[in-house]
Amino acid sequence: MKIFFTILLSLSFLSQAKAESQPSLISVNGVSEKNVDPNILSLSIEVWSKATQAKVAQGNIAIEYKRVQSTLEKFKVKKEDIQTESYSLNPEYVYDQRTQQNKMTGFRAAQTLRVTVRKTDEAGGLLDGLSYEGKSATAGVNLNSISWDVDNREALQVAGLSDAVKAAKIKAEEIAKAAGVKIKSVYHISHGSFSAEPRPVHRGGFSKSMALAEAAPTELSSGQIKVRVEVQAAYQIE
Repeated sequence: MKIFFTILLSLSFLSQAKAESQPSLISVNGVSEKNVDPNILSLSIEVWSKATQAKVAQGNIAIEYKRVQSTLEKFKVKKEDIQTESYSLNPEYVYDQRTQQNKMTGFRAAQTLRVTVRKTDEAGGLLDGLSYEGKSATAGVNLNSISWDVDNREALQVAGLSDAVKAAKIKAEEIAKAAGVKIKSVYHISHGSFSAEPRPVHRGGFSKSMALAEAAPTELSSGQIKVRVEVQAAYQIE
């Protein structure tokens, strides 16, 4: 019985010691946001082709890609700003009502490019350059999405860290004051960042007559993007 009592007493002491070792904390977040004018435009472009034979589809997409490449070179887009994100060659099927089975009709080749445009004032002209008179049923170019950004985003995020930390401290001090306690020290702090999501502009193939392209060139409005920095902080109180 004495041994059992001693064990219970030891466990009770350890439990109390552990509870006393856990610090009392106030957990808050702090945010810094800044609206800036973007100076970079990112395009997601899909070059595609389809044919009854796989080799023909691949040959057609190679021709279409050269046309796109020529346009990008004309607008002085650097090679390092052009990246192939994916390439696919897949069979295409249609459902045959008579046999109630899928029937292969040919192949579709597709290559997705991520293009960074640094001369944003020429972006509208670049999109017009990617369009062409008439619309082909066997090959073309799709613009999947565009997104705006800034080339000094990391520097802006670092600059915003100080404001985010200050905002977190002010919030923690207000909570501590209302609770009748005082902040002793920073127990833990971490941060994350946020930038604007890609803005979808167009899905589907380009098709624009040359006369229309010359009379009404494409114009893009960038607006402003938001650079957001957030910190999560825990303050020890007494």
